[in-house]
Amino acid sequence: MGIGIPMASKNISITEDVYNKLIRAKKENESFSELFLRLLSIQRTAMENTFGTWNLDEKEISEIWADLTNRSGRKWNKASFGSS
Repeated sequence: MGIGIPMASKNISITEDVYNKLIRAKKENESFSELFLRLLSIQRTAMENTFGTWNLDEKEISEIWADLTNRSGRKWNKASFGSS
């Protein structure tokens, strides 16, 4: 006999257009939670595969960090990416 583990659920609002795209992306017998986890895993892997692939000089690095740190919203912490 299995032990049930209660799982929290959340409701989110999406447009019908987004819903239709998600339905097309969802595999047969795949839940939306499984779909989201799969898509997030793909996104993370794609991002991780690009880290360190550019050969930037110091001027380019400074310009990128200046742009990132001057944007509103998400605050980037250079220390979390290692020193450059």
